[in-house]
Order: sequence, then C-alpha cells, then structure tokens
Amino acid sequence: MSRPMQVLALSCSALLAAIAILVSGCDVPEDSGTTGTTATVSSPFPDTETVQDLALDSRIPAAVASAAGRGAEISFAVLDRRTGAYYASGDTTQVETASVSKLFIADEVLHEANIAQAPVAEEDLTQLKVMLKSSSDDAANYLWNEYGGNDIVLRVAERYGLAATSPPWDGLWWNTMTTAADIVGYYTKLVDGTGGLSPASTSTILSLLRESEPVATDGYHQHFGIVDGLPSEPVWAVKQGWMCCIAGRWVHLSTGTVGEDDEYVIALISREEVHYDDDWEHYPDTAVVDVTDDSSAQHARDTITGVVSMLFPDGRVD
Repeated sequence: MSRPMQVLALSCSALLAAIAILVSGCDVPEDSGTTGTTATVSSPFPDTETVQDLALDSRIPAAVASAAGRGAEISFAVLDRRTGAYYASGDTTQVETASVSKLFIADEVLHEANIAQAPVAEEDLTQLKVMLKSSSDDAANYLWNEYGGNDIVLRVAERYGLAATSPPWDGLWWNTMTTAADIVGYYTKLVDGTGGLSPASTSTILSLLRESEPVATDGYHQHFGIVDGLPSEPVWAVKQGWMCCIAGRWVHLSTGTVGEDDEYVIALISREEVHYDDDWEHYPDTAVVDVTDDSSAQHARDTITGVVSMLFPDGRVD
C-alpha cells in the first residue's frame, strides 16, 4: 500500500474518494527534516556473519543499530507462543498501521456475521479476500465505509484488549495508530480464539494471510520482511503495510505468524528516511507516480528484510 508524501498519508488507489474528505492531497510535509537523505552505511547489511553465533537477545541491538546506519528506526516484537518468551525493541512506540489495519476491518466484518449467525454477504466476502491477499485499498475503502469506519477500530481494540491502538484522527483507515506490542497481542488472541471470532472466522483470516500475493494490487512488492527474510520457514501468514511519506520517512510493517501451528508471532515496523543514491531531492510522490521500482522504496524494503535476516540468520525462527 503506497501513500502520498504528506504527514497524513493519503491512499493512492483511493485518491479520488479521499479528495472528498481531504482539502489537500500531495504536498511535501512542511515540518519534514529530510529531503532525499542518503544514509551512511559503515558495515555490510545485513551483517548476518557478525550475529550468526549470538543469542537472539544479543542479535537485537546489532540489528537495530545496523538499520539505524541506513536511516531507519526499528520497532518490533516477537512472541514464542509455545514457551511464552517475548522479545522486543521499541514495541510500545505508536505508529500508523498503513494496510495492517485491514486486519481490523476483516475481523469486524466476520465478527458481525458471527453475531448475526449469518454468512458474510457475497460481495463483502469477495472484497475481504482481495483486501487481505492482495492488500486492495479499494476493497478496504468499501468495507471501512460499510462497517462503521472509526468504530471498527474501537470495537476490535476493545475485544482484543489493544490499549495502544486508536482510530485514525482523520477517519482514514491507514492512519489508524498502533504498536508492535498490540499487533502481536492481536494475532495471539486471534489464533487462540479469545478475540471474539469463531474458529471458522479465525481460519478464514489466517488462510487468506497464508495466500498473500507477492505483488499487491497497486503493483508493490509486498513480501518484504518476514517472507523474504525467513526463506527456511515454509509456513507463514502475513499482513504487510507500507506508505510514504510520514514526516519525510517511508513506513513499512511486516506482521504475522510463522509455523504450521502459528508458533511464532512477529510484528516488525521500520520508519526510514527517504534514500536516493543519486542525490535525487524529491519525495516518492505516490499520488502521481508508480513507486513499484522506486529506489528509495527498494532501500526501505531491503532494510526491513535485512533486520529479519539479522534477527534470524539461519532463515528460520529459532
């Protein structure tokens, strides 16, 4: 999911609809402190050799520091559901959800059907599927409007006990706020059935996340982070998010479960300065240009994937 270069991040594919509720669309944020920043990398990235023999506790600061060298601020949380072991860094920092809020939309659609003891309307189910598998913004816009907008976030946050998750200030789903800790909390309760969904509805969401398409409906490569960073993990269920530019930075989120029994829950968030090697001094204005091959977007995707590789250098969660 790409967003225009402004602090409130406007949806590209939903631009026409958003114009009706926004006065302006694609201005460079006036308070941004960076323009086309080129990060300085002092060591190879990802530096998996350095962390290969370290325990996860020691890999964490190394991965965070390496990402910082590329101009990125990392927040993440990892839960081992079997042992209860929890690892995190910056997991209470609130960030925009981007497309990860589509999880909340899908959850509420299915929950309302559970309460009504009726199947989801055929059109709504079609939209839900493409929203989760291909991250369709159009589908999210449709369901967001049909099922209550901001109230969706309030209801899901209450059911799942997500204390740091709040509705978007402007009514635009991608500006929903959350934390890595809350995202892990959401997936954990989704999987163990304590979030309010029926087993069948839980299975619907996880099955669709396991069918995540490599390329989203807007053409963006959406398997950064968990999928590309864990090549030895054959089973995963992921929901990704991305947009630019929030205070002059790319935002990427890679979230989901890993393992046949969803043993591990991961939420990884990267906020990275816009980076161009050729000193290009413009933001990737996703409202008017295709950013699928944008070098700053690729740099940011490589960063979040590299962090996963440094946390789990064997290509699997262990």
